[in-house]
Amino acid sequence: MAKVKIQGHASGTGVLTVTAPNTNTDRTITLPDGTGTLIADNGSGKVGIGVTSPAVTLELAGGGGAIRVPTGGELQFGGDANKIYGHASNNYLRFDTNSTERMRVTDNGLTFNGDTAAANALDDYEEGTWTPVLGGTSESGQSYGSQVGRYTKIGNMVFCHAHLALTNKGTINGFTRIKGFPFTVSPTNAGAASFAYTKQISLSADHILEGWVYTTNVIYLYESDHSNDDPSQIGAGGMNNTTSLSFSFFFTTTD
Repeated sequence: MAKVKIQGHASGTGVLTVTAPNTNTDRTITLPDGTGTLIADNGSGKVGIGVTSPAVTLELAGGGGAIRVPTGGELQFGGDANKIYGHASNNYLRFDTNSTERMRVTDNGLTFNGDTAAANALDDYEEGTWTPVLGGTSESGQSYGSQVGRYTKIGNMVFCHAHLALTNKGTINGFTRIKGFPFTVSPTNAGAASFAYTKQISLSADHILEGWVYTTNVIYLYESDHSNDDPSQIGAGGMNNTTSLSFSFFFTTTD
C-alpha cells in the first residue's frame, strides 16, 4: 500500500490547511505513478507543473506539455467578453472580443463576424512568383530582358501582375497570348487584363491593346478602337524584338 507523508518545514512556522468541500460527495486528488513536481509559489502566486521555479503565472515543463480543455470550454481573458471557445465535436475554434464572435476556424477555413457558411470560409492565402511567357500556340527562339510576375491568392481569387520585355521574339505560331499562369483558371471564369505600359506593339491606327483572360490559362491579345469595330486577335506580326508589356489581371481558380 502506498504511503502518504505530510512533512512540515524544519524552520517554518506557517500552517498548511487542507479544507474539505462543503458537500456530501467525495473529492479525489490522484498523483501519477511517475516522478513529477507541482510547485505553488506563495510569494509570487505562480504555479509550476514539473517546474521548480515557475517564471509565469502557470508554467509547464518539457517540450511536449499540453493543456486540455473539454469541448465547449473556454480560455477567458479578464472575463467572458474576450475568449477563445473550442468545440471538439463540431471541430472549430471561435474567437470573441467584446462579447462578439470575430473569427471562427473550421474544417472549411476561416469565417468572420458570426458567419458559419462553408461557402464563405477563407481557405487559402499565399503570395508568390510566376514566369510570364509571350507566345502563341507554340513558340521558339525567344529571349527576354525581363520576365517577372507576382501573384496573391486569396481563397479562390488570384491577383497577378507582371512585366516582360523581349530582346528577341523568336518564332511565334498562331495568335499571340500570355502564358505561364501560377494556377488553373476556373472553367466559369470571365475576366480581362489591364495593360499599364506597352512598347513596340504594332497596332492599327487609333486601336488599343486588350486582353481576355481565357479558361485555357492564357491571356489572348486583341486590338480595338472601342468604337466602330469588334476586337480582333493579334498575330505574331504585332510583336517585335523589343516588345515590352506591364499588366495586371485576376481570375478565379479551382486549385
